[in-house]
Formats: sequence, C-alpha cells, structure tokens
Amino acid sequence: MNIGDTVLDIIKVTEYLSLIKYSDNPLSANVFIIKGKEANYIFDVGSNSEVAKYIYSLSNKKIIISHFHPDHFNNISFLSIDKENLYLGDFTYKKYGYGNVVNDYFEINDDINIKIIHIPNSHAKGSLCVIINDLYLLIGDSLCGNINGFNVSLLKEEIDLLKRYDFKYVIDSHSIEIKLKNDIILMLDEIYKRREKNKPYISYDNLE
Repeated sequence: MNIGDTVLDIIKVTEYLSLIKYSDNPLSANVFIIKGKEANYIFDVGSNSEVAKYIYSLSNKKIIISHFHPDHFNNISFLSIDKENLYLGDFTYKKYGYGNVVNDYFEINDDINIKIIHIPNSHAKGSLCVIINDLYLLIGDSLCGNINGFNVSLLKEEIDLLKRYDFKYVIDSHSIEIKLKNDIILMLDEIYKRREKNKPYISYDNLE
C-alpha cells in the first residue's frame, strides 16, 4: 500500500489479523492490526512516520503498546488517542503518563477475543503481550534478553506464563515468521538450562 512516497508492506495473517512489516531504517517494529466488530485494535505503533499516517487513517482505534522502546512507541504522539483507548504497562505509563495501565490481565470481547497480558521478560520492564482467539500470541520483544543476557528469575516466570495460556502460534515484533508455541517454550527452556548457580543472568557467552 502506498502512503506518501513509501510503500508499506502490509501482510494479511488471517481475516482478522494483519501486520505492517518492521523496518530497519528507520528502526520500527511490526505493527499489528486486529479487526473487531466495533473497533480496530492496534498492537504497537512503530516509529516510521508513514506507518503513523496509515494508523491515523483507521477508524475506531484502540491501541495496545507492548513496551516503551522507541521502535514500538514513538508514533503515539502523532495519533491523538484518547486515554480510554490506550492500553499500556506500568513502566510505559511512567514514561508517558497517559492511558489505561494493565498490570496483570485485561480481556476484550468484540466479535473476537483479545487477552492483554503482562509478560515478565528480560528485555523491557512492564511489557504486554496479546493473545487473539486463544490462537495467536503477539509477544513483542519478550523473547529477547538485554545487554546482560537473560535474567534467570524473569525467564522462569515468562516460561511459566507461556505454559499457562492457550495459544498455538507466536509472532514477535521483528520477524514475520509464524512460530509454534511448543518451539518457543522449548527455546526458552534451553536457555534456562544454561543458568549457573548464584548468577542472576544467563550471559550470551553461555548460549554459544
């Protein structure tokens, strides 16, 4: 789709889920569009100005932010979203000061079922993920570590949470590959097995 001078790569996943593919220049995460009966639910808004124009053009928007990093969040200032139509985690709220905080779990039913869930992870505090129709998990960057690697306790909490919820497929924010739940949990379990006694982080060196 052409917006201005830029061609946006919009990929249809299902009849109710599509994504605007991530970009590297500028660095901008996948933007997911979930079509309900009454509203369009947007998971992350990216940082590409052309993406912002596209999101702005959509009617009846409700926005969910995975976490506060600029490639996921920067376009929010261009979108004129009312407080009641913005959902974010507590740490993102501290930085932005606006919207509805999801500390644990929030569910939306609009001809589709959307579960907004706080997900512990090593990458970013206060992250949220979304499960659609107990089938697709949009996980943001929560499969990633930070500069120190993977926090052992947070990784265990994340694995336990993923095992607890029903879904089949996983899409992260910087890939268009649709992964399987069991493969994702197996990957995280393998990282967790590399932990060492009395060390709070699993370093990347331990994963080589």
